[in-house]
Amino acid sequence: MLARTFVSSVLTVALVTPVAQAQDSLVVWLKANAHTMSATADGTLTGAGAELLTRAGGEAHFFLIGEEHGVAEIPRIAGALYKALIPAGYRHLAVEIGDALAEEANRLLARDPSGGTLLAFQKQHWPGLPFFSRREEADLLATAVAASGGRRDVLWGLDYDILADRYALRRLREIAPSARARQVADSVIALADSGLAQAMAQKNPGLLMMFGGPAGVYAELRKAYSPRAGSEADRILSLMETTRAINQLFVARRGLESNDERARWNKQRFMTYLRAASDRNGVPPKVMLKFGASHMVRGRSLTNVFDLGTLASEIADVHSSRSFGIFIVGGAGTRHAVTDPTVMRSVPAPVDFARAAWARPFFEAADSTAWTVFDLRPIRSRIPRLGPLDDSLMRVLYGFDAFVVLSGSTPQTDLPLK
Repeated sequence: MLARTFVSSVLTVALVTPVAQAQDSLVVWLKANAHTMSATADGTLTGAGAELLTRAGGEAHFFLIGEEHGVAEIPRIAGALYKALIPAGYRHLAVEIGDALAEEANRLLARDPSGGTLLAFQKQHWPGLPFFSRREEADLLATAVAASGGRRDVLWGLDYDILADRYALRRLREIAPSARARQVADSVIALADSGLAQAMAQKNPGLLMMFGGPAGVYAELRKAYSPRAGSEADRILSLMETTRAINQLFVARRGLESNDERARWNKQRFMTYLRAASDRNGVPPKVMLKFGASHMVRGRSLTNVFDLGTLASEIADVHSSRSFGIFIVGGAGTRHAVTDPTVMRSVPAPVDFARAAWARPFFEAADSTAWTVFDLRPIRSRIPRLGPLDDSLMRVLYGFDAFVVLSGSTPQTDLPLK
């Protein structure tokens, strides 16, 4: 028994030590390519890290922000970077929300840059826009629209929409082509409202329309509306049908298929926007994208699909340009906001990535008193010499161009929607 334990220990050391040594060596290289960044009172980014991101973003065609959700400083940094990149030709901000809500938010913010009208809209359609029911995220949308001169086409919504019924069904009723269509919309709205009430009463988000609602209602709506392909009614119904299908796969514990279908939807929406906004020579506009980190990685994502980060990189390549992607996370020992779906409110929780084994080199190398921007591009040529590294770490090193640790970060706060 003693001999077996000794042999097991030796094998464990033999297997673990090269990885530990490789990560120790990586820490050295990360420190050699670290640049600090801070923000002034008006939100302007300063420091070598800010200069690196602004310069690289200006040279790129797409600037991708892969984030840890719920960190207050991230949308503020994104807003500052968007403003700084407008002189380099950036015209659009693509976000993790459905197209109908993004376009409505854009319209409301163009009319009322203070955000008051958007706040009223979210109160009317409680629990509001996913993520953007938080103060810092809503401020980002307002910043982007205002910095772009109040244009109506600044915001691109590429994602599905887990709360689509709160707004989309009511909009569908407004554009009903007949009394019969309006009657069907009313019946589905009542069903969706009942589902939300039950979900809150039973603290079971699976009862929400976009998770557990009956699939047959969409066929009934399509029959009543007979929407032309590409029309607003068709887009609303497609968004709701797709959202429910993606969530049904998730509920059935078919996570890979759910993630793959969501990535396909995001990419299709991105291409729809790009085609509409490209110039007469087919050259797409410059776009900033801000999504959860796994959506933005170049190559196989952290959920094992090929997502927007890969598509944006390939599109840039064929137009003789580049994408530039950053992975930005909260600092070690800090907290971020996560949504409690049983009450539809944010609660603070420890930052996720600081607890991930693959991310330790970044936190070890980060300045504990400042924001640290690690330029990953000079490090990549050294990776084969570092020895074995964690698979997720390898995906990050090759899939992003910079990694940002926000020491001293804070959780986001909810807007007063109730």
